[in-house]
Amino acid sequence: MNTTHPLEALVKKYIPYAEMLSEIGNNAVYIVDKYGHYYFISDKFSLFGYDDIPEQGSDRVQDYPLTDRIHPDDLALKNQIDAEISTFLSTLPKDEQTQYKCIYEYRGLAPDGVYRRVIHQRQFLEVTEDNCLILGIIEIAPEQGDNLPVRVHMKHCVTGEIVPISIENENVPQLTPREKEILLLVSEGLSSKEIAQKLFISIYTANRHRQNIREKLRAGSMIEAVNIARRKGLI
Repeated sequence: MNTTHPLEALVKKYIPYAEMLSEIGNNAVYIVDKYGHYYFISDKFSLFGYDDIPEQGSDRVQDYPLTDRIHPDDLALKNQIDAEISTFLSTLPKDEQTQYKCIYEYRGLAPDGVYRRVIHQRQFLEVTEDNCLILGIIEIAPEQGDNLPVRVHMKHCVTGEIVPISIENENVPQLTPREKEILLLVSEGLSSKEIAQKLFISIYTANRHRQNIREKLRAGSMIEAVNIARRKGLI
């Protein structure tokens, strides 16, 4: 590989493991540094619609745009999350940073042109004074849905500790007029049956709207959804 990136010597010992991870399952695997220079990209990225994966060892590997197929809304939020994670990890000793794994769920564009949810794991392999080496693994998520939110958690791989990630400038979720109408009725204490009767829709449709509202607001219950919506000025 014709490159002058300082992690080139370190990455050589990890490429065989990345190749093995890609071969034993339908996992798309990559190795990248903090500046976005890729050292390994597996051919399994074809599962996510990438039809021009560069040959391993070629110069094109270094700057391949793997983020191009992330849903734009999810990419914006993921970038905020990444900044939050970087801030947290920067407070830790270098050897401890490699003990954390970040796990995301977001939408990626599949070969058929449809966005599908994926699970994306990232773990630091090496941390130097001015750079780091990151292993990424991406696979299709078992849970699929049009309105599921971006999810992320960071786990300490030794202790199992979960580190919460908060995004202060998170985008305000967009509710449809019907969802806002149903949320207002829920806040007035109406049941799904009563909402269905009032709006001349089926109970199934009312329940589906309630589920969409909870997913968009990341709420565990409709009471929590009402409280979130009020805080965000949605109702």
